[in-house]
Amino acid sequence: MSGIRYLMNEKIEIKRCENRVHAYKSHFHNEISIGFVENGTSTSKIDNKSYEIASNTILIIPAKMVHKCTPHNYKKWSFKMIYINENLFKTAFNKKGSDLRFSYMKLNESAFKNITKFIDDFEGCSIDIEKESMFLKYIYPVINVENASVLKNFSLKEVKEYIDDNYLNNITLDDLTKINNVSKYSLIRQFEKQYGLSPHKYIMNLRINYAKKIIRSNEDFAYVAIESGFYDQSHFTKYFKEYTGVTPMEYRS
Repeated sequence: MSGIRYLMNEKIEIKRCENRVHAYKSHFHNEISIGFVENGTSTSKIDNKSYEIASNTILIIPAKMVHKCTPHNYKKWSFKMIYINENLFKTAFNKKGSDLRFSYMKLNESAFKNITKFIDDFEGCSIDIEKESMFLKYIYPVINVENASVLKNFSLKEVKEYIDDNYLNNITLDDLTKINNVSKYSLIRQFEKQYGLSPHKYIMNLRINYAKKIIRSNEDFAYVAIESGFYDQSHFTKYFKEYTGVTPMEYRS
């Protein structure tokens, strides 16, 4: 479908542009812009320098950096753009938006499709710990060496203890980073390094183990799902099978 659409949730704004002129003039955004060029090619003038940008490319444009993209053929041109405020970026990567430089990376087609499919699923949804963790994982590679935050070793014992005590509640990455005052990306990477699972997967594993105990008491599956911290029975069944290899019904049988 041709045209321009804007979608927003509580943390980010997403712009879609397909086969249409998206901005006639040089401009800038107050937020950090992360672009995903899906189809076509463009001569892009960014911070007074020209770049040839092709499909399957991710690019990061710092806040207030003047830019203009001129597609070679508007009828074969589509992209997605995510706008992130600087405070959110800082909590994610422990890096000030003002320290960013323009950077871009061309991916192979398979990797790029995985990212854009995730963005499709991301649109208009509430952001839970799973979606935010996936988002940070996909975005980090395009931040070049100068932009990347240094990943240092630090103890996450208190974070793990917090999860162990609260895994049935709606835990967010904001909750976890407040405990150690580190970036979200560093927390995810370091937690996985120390405990073998990302925070999200560790929480899911605890919930599944808890659900297995309730299932044995012959409770209704919808009840088990909510009691174990899942959104609904469908959400619960999906993860239960991923972690156990069988559906809740098969497990009870």
